[in-house]
Formats: sequence, structure tokens, C-alpha cells
Amino acid sequence: MPSPTLLHTSPYPTPGGPPEPSITPYTLSDRRIIRINDRPFLVFHNLFDALINLASARPGQYVWIDGICINQDDLAVRASQVSIMNTIYAGAKETVIWLGPSNPATDRALSKLEEMATNAESQIMKWGKEQSFSDAFIADDTRALERSGLPLMTRSDWSDLAAIVTRTWFSRVWIIQEVALSSNPTIFVGHRSIPWSSLGKAALLIVGSNAISGIMAFGSGMQDFSLVQGVAFASNLQILREWCRGDESPFRDVITNHDFLAGIDIDGQSLSAALLKVLLISKGCQSTCRQDRVSGLLGIVNHIAKWTNAPVPSLEINYSFSPEKVLTDIGLFLYNETKSLHLLSLAGEASRSRVPATAIPSWIPSFEIAHVPILGPNYKRVSIFNASGSHMADSQVGKAQHRLNVKAASPNLGSIDELGETWPDLLAGKFLNTITILLHCGGTYKFTKQPIVETLWRTLIMDTNLFERPAPSTLSSSFKSWFLMLTITAILKAFIKTPRFTHDIFDSLEPLFVLSNSLKSTNLLPTSDEMIHLLSGFGCIPDPAVPVMTESERNEFMQRLGREAASYEGLLRGILPFSRRLARTVRGLLCLVPLTAQVGDRVMIVKGCPTPLVMRRVPEEEDTFHLVGDTYVHGVMYGEHVATEVCWRDIVLV
Repeated sequence: MPSPTLLHTSPYPTPGGPPEPSITPYTLSDRRIIRINDRPFLVFHNLFDALINLASARPGQYVWIDGICINQDDLAVRASQVSIMNTIYAGAKETVIWLGPSNPATDRALSKLEEMATNAESQIMKWGKEQSFSDAFIADDTRALERSGLPLMTRSDWSDLAAIVTRTWFSRVWIIQEVALSSNPTIFVGHRSIPWSSLGKAALLIVGSNAISGIMAFGSGMQDFSLVQGVAFASNLQILREWCRGDESPFRDVITNHDFLAGIDIDGQSLSAALLKVLLISKGCQSTCRQDRVSGLLGIVNHIAKWTNAPVPSLEINYSFSPEKVLTDIGLFLYNETKSLHLLSLAGEASRSRVPATAIPSWIPSFEIAHVPILGPNYKRVSIFNASGSHMADSQVGKAQHRLNVKAASPNLGSIDELGETWPDLLAGKFLNTITILLHCGGTYKFTKQPIVETLWRTLIMDTNLFERPAPSTLSSSFKSWFLMLTITAILKAFIKTPRFTHDIFDSLEPLFVLSNSLKSTNLLPTSDEMIHLLSGFGCIPDPAVPVMTESERNEFMQRLGREAASYEGLLRGILPFSRRLARTVRGLLCLVPLTAQVGDRVMIVKGCPTPLVMRRVPEEEDTFHLVGDTYVHGVMYGEHVATEVCWRDIVLV
């Protein structure tokens, strides 16, 4: 019998789920009848549509369909089939990825993806060898897009692309094996198809160009997080596919320039390393059953074991276990295999959206997308954080009670004393908590001797421009334009509410002007005189000496300001929207902490963990803490706090 085309439309155990998130989940009454060997068989709408379109495009083709060929109601059968899905994908002549019905937007998007993919490979190879990114921080900037190897993309073009990458398929765990292990994956939308490689390479090009940040830029009119998320998933899937192809991949040399293990120092060829890689890359992918998710990822590891002749990891998935036990067992397995506390940066209550905070120990990673860890895949040229310096990990897992015994530096970095604004607040022009934090730090940040405003812009982007650290000082001018945009937003919103009370509006921003007027050495924050002059030009404050701009002049001014701010804001977009905000400890340290962090939480350095951690003490037990999440602390990320003789205290994480 010839190798069949494999058609997979949705995750287990709901074959044929809706193709778009906006569609109401199917019920049993939504099923349609097809005939198999002249016998009726019920399927949901999505699978029915897929069969109709595939039969039209590929008449007479032999197809294997998971939703039909696997008895979804028999857990034992399902578990046995899940364990060999890697073999099924690898053995198929072709894997059809059905994304749902077509429309004019999807047709245009498929054409754009094929256009992007035409010359994508050479551009991606160039960036990978240089270990760099491009500068398309404005997603419809013709010159920046052309420099990056992208075609002209208008706002409507990006919206069309969202019609493809926001389909439900992109959030499902089984897409990992479908793309990574299939020899010939093909995307079908309605009657039209393109090779998966066209989408995968186009996604890599978008990410490498930084257009993915430009989509979300201030005032771009394209603030579509689901589009960004879909492109990022597709990019990660293509990386994983190229990695699984081994020596057959044209990107094999480029891939070696990346650290996909979050800095964990274990044999990159080991299967434990392989499992950790796919767990990191698949963050956010959903499955109705968490056991399915792990089994699916283990399928990739099993595939790698075959061509490396390596033993399969001793990790078994039992479908009778609860999802929480599955997660805990994976965490214990990885701690045992890696002997690394780097995993703590991937864990914490802040890293969970679907897993209840108390369901598993706080130090067990859940590999969700709720919180992007400080440690993650990056170019190898970027300096690696090492807050605990040369001090090696000293830890012990108490399996009976699921406690992790570690050593923390004493004194710690201080408890959180003040919290800054969230990302939505900043975009709304609210930033006075942040300014107050800076005023309390003084004019110079004592831990690095940098001006406090420079310390702010470096802290907010973790002092990197993605491929080098520290970030180049040239970014300061872009930060200046970005903060001026925030200030204009704050003042104009206030004018709309109370147009006659100019002095009250400026008095409300007194902390900003106190800071900007007293620290002229940086000249990065707008002063009151500058804002009065600008608002006079906008026509908000009468001043005969200042000509009032026309509407087109105002628009041109704001567009120019947006272009100047784009490079800095693009970096912020990769950090702050993912559940972080500024904080100050009682010791005067500036941090980027998880949104779930609270005043009074302690910031600690744990022996052997490269990032500082936010801890919350368990009231009933001394030296016992819940892990909230990792944190960037400016001035201590390379062991400065523990460079001299330090005392290490025993603490317990639960």
C-alpha cells in the first residue's frame, strides 16, 4: 500500500474543531454525515469542509485522517496511537494542513507569503551568520522593508496575513509534529495550497527584519497581538523543523549560532536537551489534554533518537495521571537531567495562565506563554546573564513534599518598595509612578554610576538591542522621542477633559518636570518649557509668538516622532507587554518584575541561578517561599552583588 496523504484538522480529542477562534465551538448537533465503505460516519463541519475541498483539489487521493482512523472515545487506543504519531507523520507522502475556508483576504495573504519566501533564505542566512537582526521597526516603511528583503506591505496587507496565522491551527500542540516531522507539509485554505516552507520562511523573514515589532508600534494602527503571536509561532515551528532535519537543512550552520537551551549547560545533542528545546519553542501551544501535549513533543524526541542512535529519555506519560502530575513529573525529570537552576527562570506563578498557582510547586516550569522568561533562545554572541557569578548551584529536590532546597545570597537585593505602570497604562500616557521611582533613586544610579534616566531606558529593555549587550548609547535618542510621545498623549488627553485648566494639567505632571529640569545632563525627558512651546504650536495654549501648526503639519510631526521612536519602542514591545513592569527595591535597585509581583515581595539571588528571582514568603514557615518569577535587576546581572565575600542562607521553594 503506498504512503498516504495525512490530513489533520484539529487536536485530540475534538476532531474537526472550528478553524477560527471567533467561531462558537461545535456541539454534537453540528455534525455532518459522510460515507465510509457505504456506511454513514459523523464528522464536524471543519473536517467535512476539508474533505470537500481536498476531494475537489486532489480527486481520488488516498488519505489518512486522525479523526476518522483513531477511535477518539477509547483512551487506550488513543494513547497507543499518540505514542506513534511521529512515525505516522514521518511516513506520510504528504501532510495536509487544513486551515479552513478561503476568502479574498486569505487569497491575497497566500500570494504575499509566496512572494516573501522567494528570496527569504539568503536573507535569513545572512542575519544568522552575522548574528544580527534588521531594522524594519515600522511595518509599512518601504525602504526598511526593502533593506530587509521584504516586499512592500501596507496595513491592509498585514491584516490579510492575520487572516491566515490567526487560524485556530496555529495554537494547537499537534502542529509541532506536523511541521517538524512531515517530509512534505502543505497548507490548504479552501481550494488553494502552498508549501509549508513558504509560510515558515516568510515568518522567519518577518521576525528577523523586526517588522514583527513594527506591527505593534505606537500609532501604527496595526496593534494586532494575535497576528504577532501567529507569526512568532510559525517562525518557531520553522526553526524546529530545520533543526529536526539535521544535516539536510540548509540552515544547519545558522542554527549553531543560536542558544536554544536558555543558557543551560548540557550536551546539546542529548535527548534531554531536545525535549527542553521543543518545550521552550512550543510555549503557548494548547491541547485539550496536557498528556497529549507532552506525548506529542516526546514524539519529536523519539524521532531524533532514531537518527542519533541515542536512548529515549526515561519519561513515560500515563493518561491516568492528572495534568498537574504530568507537569510536575516533567519538571522533576528536567531538574534531574540538567542539574541546572536555570530552570527557575522558566518557572514561577507569573509563568502560568491555565495552571492554577497552587496546583503544582511554584518552581516547576509550566512552559506557557503567559510570561516570557529572561532566559530564552538567542544568538550566542549575546552575553549571558549570570547574577550568581562563579557560584555553582547547591540544591536538593525533596520529592516527597515537592520542595526545592536552595541557597540565597544574604543580604538579598531588597524587598519591592514601589511598582511602576503596566504597558497599557504607559500607552495611555500614565507614567508618574515610574517618574516617582526615579526621583527616589536620586540623580545617579549608585550601582552603575549612570544618570538615572539612562538607567531607566536601559532597564526597560534589559540593556540589549536583541543582538548585543549593553545596548548602544545611540538608542537614547529613540527613547527620548518615545517618552515625548507618551507625554504628549498624557497632556492632550487631559486637555480634552479639562481644556480650560492648563495650570492644573501641568501641575499634575510636576514630578516629570522636576526630574527633567534637574537632570539636564541627559536631556532625554521633556521639560515644562518645551511642552508649553509644543502645545502652543498645537494650538492648545495661546501664544502670539508661536505659529500654530496646520492639521497636516501636526500629523507630519507625530509621524516623524513615531519613526524616531520606533527602534526603542520595538524593543519594548518584546518585553513589557509580556507581563512585566518597572519596580524599585528598598535598596534602590531598578528591576523589571512580573506583573503579579507585589510590594513586599523579596528580590533574591539564588546560588547557581543566572537571574534574580522575585520570592513571596510563606507566612506559616520561616525561610520558605513561593517563586513569583524571574526579574531583570540593572547593575547585578553579571555577579556584581556576589563579587565579594557573600553569605549564603538556606531557603525552601514550594
